Amino acid sequence: MSLLLVGPVLVGLAAGYLTGGRLRWLAEQPLRGLWLLYAAAGVQLLTHVPPGSRLLSATAQRWLTTLVFATVGVAMLINLPHLSRPARAGIAVVLTGAALNGATILPNGHMPVAPTALHDVGAAPTGPTLDPHHTVGTATTRLAALGDILPVPWLDVVVSVGDVVLMTGVALLVAALMRGNDRRITPVEMVRD
Repeated sequence: MSLLLVGPVLVGLAAGYLTGGRLRWLAEQPLRGLWLLYAAAGVQLLTHVPPGSRLLSATAQRWLTTLVFATVGVAMLINLPHLSRPARAGIAVVLTGAALNGATILPNGHMPVAPTALHDVGAAPTGPTLDPHHTVGTATTRLAALGDILPVPWLDVVVSVGDVVLMTGVALLVAALMRGNDRRITPVEMVRD
């Protein structure tokens, strides 16, 4: 799963460089509320890594996941007025992906995972609940098409349409932030970087 987190950032970095952006310009972005993102990452880690994942009840983990989504959303929204139009578009795509995931998580209590997709990645569920965040989809699953239905066999994971949209948004956002406020690179800067 870590490649699904790092991959979009790497794609965004490559796209940023290919479109004239610079890592230095990304670092110079006046982003607000970064502490919210760090806090969300810490809570997310707590709910996914032992011993936190074992000590928290499924209900507590769901509430904490909701808190993570809300915190990241707030961090992105407070930065909207200060970012370039392409960066705002990236944030809109990220939030759309998160909303698609939330649309199926909320009515089901978990992210439903299609049994056929699990089979396609060589996973054999041992019960209806895969972990505190995922459950095997059934005939009664609501909005199952928005669940984890897309097998990625070479990574042994199943992702959702929302995940794909969200990852695309992250790549777009990173690439846009590397462009600064849509600066143009000069030949001197090209040699320096």
